[in-house]
Amino acid sequence: MAVCATCHEASIPAGAQHKCPGPLYADVVFTRHRGQGITVDIAPPRTRIHLTALLDRYAYLHMPAPDRIVFADQVVYQVTGYADGALELELVEDWRPAPTVQLPLTDGQAEEIKTRWKEKHGNGQAVHPVVALNEEEQS
Repeated sequence: MAVCATCHEASIPAGAQHKCPGPLYADVVFTRHRGQGITVDIAPPRTRIHLTALLDRYAYLHMPAPDRIVFADQVVYQVTGYADGALELELVEDWRPAPTVQLPLTDGQAEEIKTRWKEKHGNGQAVHPVVALNEEEQS
């Protein structure tokens, strides 16, 4: 099986004809956080940027090399081409922290947590002494 170098489609049989749609471009998505700066939410493998964005001082990007663009100190793109007044970019490095995902507990894990809790706290008594506040009304 082969992978297309243009559209990155996988599992192409060897020697088979591939109808490549060409490179697929998407937008880089940012979020501005008050008092914390900018975070890159979506960094697609390929994107385009107009040359006027390079001149915007509020664009949160810089060019450490003539063929590299760094967005918000989080993702690095390499310039791969130029068309219609826009640079074509390909993702090279992603410095964002990996997202933390809490997977649902399995039944075995849930039972283990319940067992440990019962061993530690399951004596059938209240954690704090219970004091009746209105003894007169109860009698």
